[in-house]
Amino acid sequence: MIARHIRIAAAAAVLAAACSASAWAGAPGDLVKSLYAERALGFDTAKSAHYFAADLDAALRADSSNPEEVGSINFDYRYGSQDGRITGLQFIEDTDRGQSRVVAVFKNDRRPHSVDWFLCRRQDGSWRIADASSNTGATPWDLRTMLKLPADRVLC
Repeated sequence: MIARHIRIAAAAAVLAAACSASAWAGAPGDLVKSLYAERALGFDTAKSAHYFAADLDAALRADSSNPEEVGSINFDYRYGSQDGRITGLQFIEDTDRGQSRVVAVFKNDRRPHSVDWFLCRRQDGSWRIADASSNTGATPWDLRTMLKLPADRVLC
């Protein structure tokens, strides 16, 4: 009986991993949507690498590596805020060759906001988030700038 439950749990874990991995192999907008579906932004290294370009991934992990300090990114960059009530989340996608821009449009505490996601395409055809920025909140921000990464040299 216990062995049967273990087999069922293992099969469910494999299925869940396959479903989440397939979200990363699709269109750029699907990748951004799957990031918004995450409950929190604290990812393990493998999961983080599926979302972000190599240099942005390394910088984000380094920024949050010391639990004793608050890093440069001290807010939920999906929404450009530390907290709030998010409603009406929608995505607009514009893809041209090896680059894509996905704009997340929503209301935060009834005020309109947006976050621009810029994606790069790897040689294997998969997409990764290269940058995110917003100028609709109280303070404009850009992830690459905050993490002191060059805007013109992305290591996808």
